[in-house]
Amino acid sequence: MTELRVGFLGDGHINSVLRAVVHDSRPYRVVGSFGRHSALPDAADVDVIVEAATQQAVRERVPGLLDAGVDVILLSVGALADAALRDRLLGSAAGRLIVCTGAIGGLDQVRALHAAGPLREVSIESRKLPASLIQPWMPDALKADLRTRTAELVLADGPAGDVAQRFPASANVAASLALAADAWDFATARIVADPDAVQTRHEIRAVGALGEVRAVVTNTPSADRPRSSAVVAWAALRALDDYARLRGFDSAGGAAFL
Repeated sequence: MTELRVGFLGDGHINSVLRAVVHDSRPYRVVGSFGRHSALPDAADVDVIVEAATQQAVRERVPGLLDAGVDVILLSVGALADAALRDRLLGSAAGRLIVCTGAIGGLDQVRALHAAGPLREVSIESRKLPASLIQPWMPDALKADLRTRTAELVLADGPAGDVAQRFPASANVAASLALAADAWDFATARIVADPDAVQTRHEIRAVGALGEVRAVVTNTPSADRPRSSAVVAWAALRALDDYARLRGFDSAGGAAFL
């Protein structure tokens, strides 16, 4: 076996947590963290990049990494709501794009139902604390309301791809579900600002010929970045460990799940 060389695209909270855990407990070699203005490593110097940056960073930097033959574990899945970018990234003949499940579960069963035929219904509802859902495009009055709101408010209810683009730090889960179900044309997402949502709550539903998936996930918000769930960094670690096992690198041991 050989040593896995891993880099991190994005130098924010998720990758800082992940990098610390990798450094302390994994047999992988960290080649660096790469921010907005950092030069990316050559393909000869890295095996995989974990992206935990922004949708804009995915658009600007991930195509070049894949073209160079670098594999990328993607957390900003909402970027794939752009059909042209999605086709570009998924169609790469060199590097692999590995989509991380991030803050939700149940996608393995959704994909299994879809393998048997097209799904009929696909939806997700996400509930978060109101202030964590404030977006730059919102009117000042709405931003102020979300900072002090005491009753729940539906902020979005429509196509999953549109919602993922409007709430880029909060609705990657909507894009992940649409991707898993291959349901970009009809998957829906609902974002609810809920002052009682001490934990972030996601409920997914998918219906196909062989059955139905209903899954509810509740996550503790990150103390340093409340827009994201604390579990996301650990989902990225799980994806990195599975990648190492399946590629034959030294790994943390255990079974890989597909």
